[in-house]
Order: sequence, then C-alpha cells, then structure tokens
Amino acid sequence: MTDDSPAVALLTGRDHPDLTEDGRALADELKRRGIHAEPVVWSTADVDRLGDYDAALIRACWDYHTDLDGFLSFLEALSASAVAVYNPLAVVRWNAHKSYYQDLAAAGLPVPPSVCLDAGTDTSLEGILEAHGWAEAVVKPAVGAGSEGVWRTTLETAAADQQRFVAACADSDVVVQQYRPEIKHGERSLVFVDGEYSHAWNDPTKPDDFSDFEPPAFGYEPDDKTRETARAVLDVACEQAGYTPADLPYARVDYVDSDDGLLVLEVELIEPNLGLVGAGAVERLAEAVAKRLS
Repeated sequence: MTDDSPAVALLTGRDHPDLTEDGRALADELKRRGIHAEPVVWSTADVDRLGDYDAALIRACWDYHTDLDGFLSFLEALSASAVAVYNPLAVVRWNAHKSYYQDLAAAGLPVPPSVCLDAGTDTSLEGILEAHGWAEAVVKPAVGAGSEGVWRTTLETAAADQQRFVAACADSDVVVQQYRPEIKHGERSLVFVDGEYSHAWNDPTKPDDFSDFEPPAFGYEPDDKTRETARAVLDVACEQAGYTPADLPYARVDYVDSDDGLLVLEVELIEPNLGLVGAGAVERLAEAVAKRLS
C-alpha cells in the first residue's frame, strides 16, 4: 500500500488463504471502487504490520472456534491499533457463545428450547431430556462452527450416550437443545446488509442427516412477517452488544418453518457465508464497506 487510498484487510482462515469465491468477488468490487482489499489469515498475521489498514472485515475465519481466545485477542489488538473491525468486537463476543439463545428466548423470540452448561458440569443427559419433555435433542459445543462436534441423542439412547456427553462437557461449555424435525425439510437463511434485508436462500437437507446440506437454492423470498422476525433477532443481538443493526455491514439469520411459525436456528454475525455471488449482492456489501471508509 503506497498511496492514500483506503485499505481493507479481508480476514480469512488457514483453509482459505486466498479467500472464498464470495471473498474474491468482494475484493475485486472494492478494488473497482479504489479501495485496497487483501486477504489476511488471522491466525498467522502480525498485528504490528496491519496498522496501515483502515478496516478489517471478518470473512472466512471458519477456524476461529479452534482458538477463540486467540481470535478475540487478535481482534482486540487490531482495534487498539486504530483498525476498525467489522463486525464490531462486542458483537463478535456476544455471538461467539451459544448462550445467546438465552438472550433471544428472554426477548420472546422463537428459538428452540435450550440448556446451556458450563464446562465440567456433571449432570445426566437423560435427566435433561426427561425434565424438559424432549424426545430428541441436539448436543453442540457452545463455541463451535458448522456441524463440528454436533450430535443427536434421544430419550431412549441418552443413558448410553452419557459417556460421550461427559467427554463433551469435560473441557468446554455445551448446549443441549431440543431437536426439531423441521430441519429435515430445509433450513432458510436471510442476509442483511447495514441492517436492511438483502437476500435469502433455501438450504434443502438430506432427510437422514440434519447436518448434510445440498447447495443453496437462491430466488426464495421471505414474507414480511419472516423479515420482521429476523430483524427483531438482530435488534436484540445488537442491543446486547451496544449497537444497532445498521452498525453491522453484514448479518445472517437461519431458520426453519415449523407448525408454530418461524423458528430461529442460528444468528450468524461473525463469519457467515453470505451467498453474495449466488444472490448477486456483491456490490451491496462493497457499498456498505466503502461508506465506512469515506
């Protein structure tokens, strides 16, 4: 970087040092706007050498959960060196631990019933299901990405799964969540840019594996009520971190349709796939980034 043009570090993980298709398209669009945009692998970057960047945008950092403390320390150091981090650090902290389900539930938002357990908790998995009247549940790390470390249990198998459950709780916080069979019919994702609805897609799933998704199908458009509920989720998330949805260049809310209406499965505010290329939304996010540098 040898001129006075604004510069953005597109933070990425070890598995995607040259960014994803979305990331490369975003970098190209930013460059067309006169903005330097380069990939930076967060886990190997020297923060002292990143001070020339005006901003850092978290993208395919899909390995952050393997060293959450290191990731947060890296973002803190960037912020301390006057590099603006997006999404903001307080938002990342809130979203990194799945205890956020409790905040959403307390606000009356439709999320699956969940129990959050601290690392080292000695409790009965079967007892949790019995106490809540759940026939099936999902056990997942409170800090995790994708389907890694996620598994299902039932009231009939929970006793046999106890040793696996104890191992899961040994060194990390764990969430036990009621399993919702609606996931078999497809998960849907809504993307927001600057707090405004941008686009959506449907992720059809294979009926025998709730974690194995087929390629997303673009062109799906949610109704007004769905958009309003997803936006309400963002309102609560941002309030917890001291921001508003308009402060976030990007956000994604995942949900399924249930007999009771929309059911929110995940809030993705750290490093979500945004489906920019598939939805033709690259320019929209580039504009959101550019205006923060003006």
